[in-house]
Amino acid sequence: MNTSRITLERFGSDCANASIESPDYQRGKADGIIHAETLNTAKIAQSINEVSATLSDMTFGYEEARQHILQQMQSLIRQISDKIVPEIAKATFGAHLSEVIDVEFTRSANLPIQIGIAPELLPAFDALENSQHCVFVPDSNLKDGQAIILQHDVEIFLDLPSLVLALQSTLNGLESPQRSSRNGQ
Repeated sequence: MNTSRITLERFGSDCANASIESPDYQRGKADGIIHAETLNTAKIAQSINEVSATLSDMTFGYEEARQHILQQMQSLIRQISDKIVPEIAKATFGAHLSEVIDVEFTRSANLPIQIGIAPELLPAFDALENSQHCVFVPDSNLKDGQAIILQHDVEIFLDLPSLVLALQSTLNGLESPQRSSRNGQ
């Protein structure tokens, strides 16, 4: 096998790159660049329009598919709504109620309790006033044995004299009636 080197000839001088471009060449080059930019802008606009149309078609197709799936699942959704949701509500009601009670109890426990008593009884309760949550206040409408407990929007009225009177009346009503000649004895 014979290997030989290939030698290429050079035509022209090294100054060929430095040749002066004619005005017609420069105008043609500028027109070519403007034409290329115009074509590029038109292709970008066309691409944006095509992508927009494709997205619009996809949105329409998605909505149609969504409606079709929902229509097919209507029976299942109705069964879940009518049977499963009530059962879940029954099963979780106790936990939910307990949670609400805990939150309400914590909130209520942090609220101050105002206890209204008869003004003449106030000195007897001074020793109890060390409680952080209880405040004893005089109420001239109350008499001995009555109190009003106020906390936030809850009001409890305690009336010991009325309770004693009601218990006495009830107990006195249990006595057997005295025998008289009208009763036969």
